[in-house]
Amino acid sequence: MHCNICHTKLGAPLYEASSDYALTSLCELRLGRVRIWLCPTCGHLRGEALPDTHNYYDSNYRILLDHEDEDQIYLVEGERIVYRTEHQVNTLLSKLDLPCGTRLLDYGCAKASTPRRLLVWRPDLQIHLFDVSDMYVRHWQQFLSESRWAMHNTPAEWQGHFNVITSFFALEHIPEPLETIRCINELLTENGVFYGIVPDTFSNVADFAVIDHVNHFTDVSLHTLLRCAGFTDIQIDADAHRGALVFTAHKVGAPSLCPDLAASLAASHRLANYWIALGDRIGAAETTHAALPAAIYGSGFYGAYIASLLGKPDRVEFFLDASPFQQGKTLFGKAIISPPALPDHIRLLYIGLNPKIARATVAGMDWLHGRNLKLVFLDEEAPC
Repeated sequence: MHCNICHTKLGAPLYEASSDYALTSLCELRLGRVRIWLCPTCGHLRGEALPDTHNYYDSNYRILLDHEDEDQIYLVEGERIVYRTEHQVNTLLSKLDLPCGTRLLDYGCAKASTPRRLLVWRPDLQIHLFDVSDMYVRHWQQFLSESRWAMHNTPAEWQGHFNVITSFFALEHIPEPLETIRCINELLTENGVFYGIVPDTFSNVADFAVIDHVNHFTDVSLHTLLRCAGFTDIQIDADAHRGALVFTAHKVGAPSLCPDLAASLAASHRLANYWIALGDRIGAAETTHAALPAAIYGSGFYGAYIASLLGKPDRVEFFLDASPFQQGKTLFGKAIISPPALPDHIRLLYIGLNPKIARATVAGMDWLHGRNLKLVFLDEEAPC
């Protein structure tokens, strides 16, 4: 095994799951054991590529396709839900100056919700799309002409054409990211900018255990990747988007300093230890409260992962989710319902939220007041 960014030869895995089944980022249970290697040279955390990577993303990775407006929750502010697309557009516009007529390519666009929303606010932009699957074409057709998108391979006339290229949560899926980023560099004009978002595995610990994420970026490894692909003036922001690293990288610009490798390596070891202990933590809670009717708050990865750890998952009667796009669906055969609709007989609630925000989020849930519920969090404090 070699690092897929700097090609350093890697030794034993930093982390190896105990189960031969793992969850994908779409909360699907899949045969395969999660193994993570840590690169001592660039601080990258890498897993193994899916054996059917090409077919998986071409045909099976169906993200947010059930409804035209389906989106993921970024933040709940009282009664108001802020969706991820809205936040991504706001962050992009705060980070980049986009002159009138900017030629922009969204690379790995999937349904292209972000560029579509961006075009509503900035109809002057020349938006283009690229993805490795044709599953999303019906969504693209609703706001762009066929000449503005491509699948599987980028057209020759796109070389050196774009002022800006964006990538929203795509690079973590790519087995050979350096090759891809070099191709992106070649698609930019001489003064072009590459802007993107990837999961921050230290502030969104679920990223570490998702089997279809072959790359778990640290600020050091992301900086190294962009620099090795020919970019400079690299800026990485860990605060603009919760649980993610937002980056800008210029084709031409001033050199930038690489983040602290030692700090990244130490955080990686802490994160691995967290996941090793998590199974014991959930198992102990299940045993202690075995007599209580239970539910899980959250039908995303964290909630699904809790269910996968339980010795007797049938004791869980419901999943709760604030997203109207999730309500009415099922997960592992259990109904997903609105949180206030939780029946009164439920006495145990596992909190399947990012531990970085879980306690603060739960503290703001008015519907919990007066209920006799035992709450089980994923940890007592964030691991990094």
